[in-house]
Amino acid sequence: MLDIEIEAKICELVKKSLEDRQYAEEFTFKITEKTISIAWKRHFIDLKGYRCSIHSDEIRHIENEHPNDIEHICKIHYYLNKFKNIDRTTTKEAQTGKKIPCFTFTKQLKDRKVKIVKLNLSMKKVLSLKTLYEVV
Repeated sequence: MLDIEIEAKICELVKKSLEDRQYAEEFTFKITEKTISIAWKRHFIDLKGYRCSIHSDEIRHIENEHPNDIEHICKIHYYLNKFKNIDRTTTKEAQTGKKIPCFTFTKQLKDRKVKIVKLNLSMKKVLSLKTLYEVV
């Protein structure tokens, strides 16, 4: 699938997810070879065979927590291919409070950075979108 097709499908998911609060779909795409290579070289993180998943619930979470950053969701595929940094991080699971291992990808834009937090579900080889926000 071409980059432009992936972006269009993500944008359509964003649109439907925000228009209909009951909408519950997801879109997945393969992590690129470039991202796999950089993750391995920098952190010995093996992302071979991983896919990125974006679900309606996470889109609505971003709208609720970071409403000015919704515009970046459509660009996730691009950001994950052209990121400046990838870090191993943790986040707390909302219901249990347990720490969950994550990857945070940072994309440098002209005057700001976009951070994309991905939950590592290694058994299924899926990086699910947790949140996304701009930092100055």
